[in-house]
Amino acid sequence: MNKKYNNLGTHIILILFAIITIIPMAWGIGNAFRSNEELAVMSGLSIHTFIPKSFTLSNFVSMFSALNFTKVFTNTLFIALIVTIGNIIFNAMAGFAFARLNFPGKNAIFIIFLATLMVPLEVLIIPLYNTLKDLHMMNSYSALIIPFIANAFGIFYFRQFISNIPKELDEAAIIDGCNQFGIFGRIILPLLKSAMVTLGIIVFLQQWDSFIVPVTVIHSKSKMVLQVALQDLQFGLYSNDYGVMFAGIVVSALPVIIVFLFLQKYYVEGISSSGLKG
Repeated sequence: MNKKYNNLGTHIILILFAIITIIPMAWGIGNAFRSNEELAVMSGLSIHTFIPKSFTLSNFVSMFSALNFTKVFTNTLFIALIVTIGNIIFNAMAGFAFARLNFPGKNAIFIIFLATLMVPLEVLIIPLYNTLKDLHMMNSYSALIIPFIANAFGIFYFRQFISNIPKELDEAAIIDGCNQFGIFGRIILPLLKSAMVTLGIIVFLQQWDSFIVPVTVIHSKSKMVLQVALQDLQFGLYSNDYGVMFAGIVVSALPVIIVFLFLQKYYVEGISSSGLKG
């Protein structure tokens, strides 16, 4: 009986959190299809707070023309995909090294990697800017890709996940003549599917929403990413056109929502099975 009530309480709390999350999303989506005239006279709380009295697509038409949307979207998608793929490959290799290999200073290096997680990006932006400038990488796609092609969290995540895989599998592979590359490619990598999807979603979301680095190192309109373009929209010609801004927000959120909906099974599995083994 207690278990039944505990489950009921858990479901009620989850439903409340879902409602709190969905309400502002529904409001924003409704505003994206609402005319500026209707936005100006909105007041109070009613069904029309979320559902427009008259639907219009003019906000999306204006947003697409104002942002050069195809180019901006392509830039953002290209950078996010390259960084995501790079993180999966390099973090998995590094995580395997820390979980399975023995080399001098392994624990000290791993601790240093973990320590970098406590340093916010805002603290690193000036050193990053100076480094990219010295390497003549400013205003280029490489400035948004190379510094983020691997990260400490991804290494830590894969290391924890691989640590939970029985070492007997490695020993059996060694008996069959596999070296470390063979163990990683044939034994470990196929078992990392859920972990790779989980990290891929996290990294993709971070890169898709990235703002501070692109706005600092990219100056060309042709290489602008989506979040910076939306910021320009807010302070540019359409600064008072809230319908267009809501349309931009909805379109920018759509790819991430689609990716998560299709891959949420692997995401939950990866989070639940990674563990915290030391």
